[in-house]
Amino acid sequence: MCTIIAKKFPNVGWVGVKNRDRPMATKTALLRDQEDSVQRVTLMDEMTRWSEGMNSNGVSIISSSLSLATNGISKHPSRTGNLIRAALAEKTVEDAVRYLRDSDVSGCVMIFDKDRLFLIEGKTGKDRTQVVREITDDWVARTNHGIWIPSAGYQKNSSNLILRVRRVSSEARLKIANYILQTAEKPEDMMPLLAKKWIDNPQLNTIRTPIVDIDTRTTEQLMLNPNNLLMLVRNIDGILEFNQKDANPAGSKVLVGIVQS
Repeated sequence: MCTIIAKKFPNVGWVGVKNRDRPMATKTALLRDQEDSVQRVTLMDEMTRWSEGMNSNGVSIISSSLSLATNGISKHPSRTGNLIRAALAEKTVEDAVRYLRDSDVSGCVMIFDKDRLFLIEGKTGKDRTQVVREITDDWVARTNHGIWIPSAGYQKNSSNLILRVRRVSSEARLKIANYILQTAEKPEDMMPLLAKKWIDNPQLNTIRTPIVDIDTRTTEQLMLNPNNLLMLVRNIDGILEFNQKDANPAGSKVLVGIVQS
């Protein structure tokens, strides 16, 4: 239940931003480890083990879910999060894409460095389907309904009212996200624009707050800039289990910055 965007800027390359949405406030940890010659930095939800991040070669991954949910909270470790964390140990974008493709990852997953971006769209269930493409346009956005796989994610004709409402939200957020990508002139514009209140309905904005019967709220923002090996995190409704002082120990190849609200 998230919004992910990426844009290729002149002299910078691809930059990706995510607004993460959850049905409750989150606790998020910062993990930094070494896999052979690759230093891996991931944000991890302590409840679900959902993970995203960047490695020292600039390989970066963000994702949005295509799984259906009302207000339920998963108590199981995230399979997609575990796969993303493993993919961040790969040395190249191509190898990370290959790993996620062969592992049958689901959801909308953007894998990129400063030069190239690939998008995987995967549907779960008995009619499991996966599409993998390199993005050749200068920007791309995804929310929580399938574009290449129309039957994935929230559906307009669902018999469940809340799921239909979530489809309306997904479409509205995607429209706003594409407008943001058209108007952002530099990487620094992306997080503030994605956090802006564009319309009055709190579930139709890219930054969300709960309403009656729908607890979804935006818990944090994440920006990945492979050109500078820079990860920016903004806490919105949760707890970051790390601080700026401890985020970049000696030997850090990927720098982490905490953006103050």
